[in-house]
Amino acid sequence: MRNHIPVKHIILSHTIALARKVYNDTVKDSRKKTKFNFEELKTAATSENATLRKKVFEEYFEQFEEFPSYLFDNEGSIDSKLAKTISDIENDPDTSARMRKGIAQMLNRLPSRNETA
Repeated sequence: MRNHIPVKHIILSHTIALARKVYNDTVKDSRKKTKFNFEELKTAATSENATLRKKVFEEYFEQFEEFPSYLFDNEGSIDSKLAKTISDIENDPDTSARMRKGIAQMLNRLPSRNETA
């Protein structure tokens, strides 16, 4: 009589092996991400260069699904650099619907934009 492994066990073994590979590859890929550097973020996001600020905001949003408005003093009204960056992103026709929704959510947490106008 030959050693016979039931098909059910072969499929289960293959499924477990595949799940381990997917999990391990995901963990391995997550280790490759660059380290978050708060000081570099703050310097670039609050830069006088509007193009650089916009780029940093877009990259930050892609990574964290929010905008770094906490880097600015928005106590009484929205910081002028932040307001300009928001405006630049909103006026860009290539801005995604997801990013526009993120802007709306951020604005709901901040003082009225009309106070800075």
